[in-house]
Amino acid sequence: MLAIFVGLAASIGIGWWQVDGPGSDRPLAAVGTQHSLRELSVAAGRIAEEELQERGVTLDTGDTLMEILLTVDVPRQEAYAASTAMEKVYDPRDLRAGQKIKIFLRDTDGLKKKWCFERLEFVPETDRLISVEHDSHDSFSAQIETVPHVSDLVAKSGIISSSFFEAARAAEVPTSVLLASYGTLSDALDFQRDFRAGDTFELGFRVYDDGPERGQHPGELVYASIDLRGQSIRAYRYTTSDGYTGFFDESGASLTTNLMKTPIDGARLSSLFGKRKHPILGYTRMHRGLDFAAPRGTPVLAAGNGVVIQKGRNGDFGKYIRIKHDATYSTAYAHLSRYADKLKPGDRVRQGEVIGYVGATGLVTGPNLHYEILQGSRQVNPMKVELPPRRLLERVEMARFEREKEKIRSLLAFQPTGARSRQAVLAGPAVHERVALKSNWQKKS
Repeated sequence: MLAIFVGLAASIGIGWWQVDGPGSDRPLAAVGTQHSLRELSVAAGRIAEEELQERGVTLDTGDTLMEILLTVDVPRQEAYAASTAMEKVYDPRDLRAGQKIKIFLRDTDGLKKKWCFERLEFVPETDRLISVEHDSHDSFSAQIETVPHVSDLVAKSGIISSSFFEAARAAEVPTSVLLASYGTLSDALDFQRDFRAGDTFELGFRVYDDGPERGQHPGELVYASIDLRGQSIRAYRYTTSDGYTGFFDESGASLTTNLMKTPIDGARLSSLFGKRKHPILGYTRMHRGLDFAAPRGTPVLAAGNGVVIQKGRNGDFGKYIRIKHDATYSTAYAHLSRYADKLKPGDRVRQGEVIGYVGATGLVTGPNLHYEILQGSRQVNPMKVELPPRRLLERVEMARFEREKEKIRSLLAFQPTGARSRQAVLAGPAVHERVALKSNWQKKS
């Protein structure tokens, strides 16, 4: 270590001298002939930093932090310790597909065969950086830093030929924004059945520039527009005076309803509500719900806030859950493989909370979720039931929303450009008026 320090000192012009002459037991002292000792420390830190190798990874669906660290040669013990340390500031289970993570490793044998994990960092949200540092041996510390940045609004648009997903990817919509658009619009339309060739979309979202070190990354979705044949949807991100953030249509009604029509992510709608020939029994009978085909173990979500009133096996339904949401509505979930840990009748659940996992219990041909909405004791078609919006803006709040709407529209300044994408014009011309989404829950004059 002394040799390294002396070498560094010599390289930046540090002189050495003996305090009490030859033979003294006192240590050598350093005199800065050109630079201070503080500059020596900075230089040493810079050289040490240059010895680190940076590896960038992007999470895929189902990836965990442990798995990612192991794939870039981080020793298992260090990967576990780092993941545990991060839990103090950020839950690794909250990491999502598309998240970019920078991992810094040190070559410990000079042959690039043995690596020591030094640091990781990522930006899970637009204004904060999560980092995990290697302190000593298998000890790690985690912290949250505020990220200074500037932001722009960016617009992407497209014309649908085969699917919304394919058109959005062709328009270079970032994965995180695409996933947000699914979550935002799923209460207003069916992504599998409502789109036709020639339908169009426009998405407006923030892009944050965190400087040369961290670069640009997409932020939150702020505007979504869908033009279907016979229907138009315009949705604006808005935060109310009491802190609720959501998407609202032109009339001030939230797109989010009290119940989700699709309580599962990434599933394929495999069977509709109505009469059908049963795939096992072989005769026609009424199918009083929706079936979603999905891999075994896919999380099933509570469609709305409510109380679990039934949990257990239920005949042909297999493993089954029913949730009562209010005096009118309840929902049912069948053919589950297992239930969420510790879930029991009487528990209160929140909309979007995981209550179970897709399976193939009961009378089924393969893993799927059977989902029902009950109005009183009668099953109704989840795709056609009219549900009230979660929030409806009025008077003062509506006036604030109108101002925010105009601000978003003027910043984005959309122009018809087909499938091309373009940077938002920050002070552009007035935009064309949109046709408001007709809603049965519009306020009465």
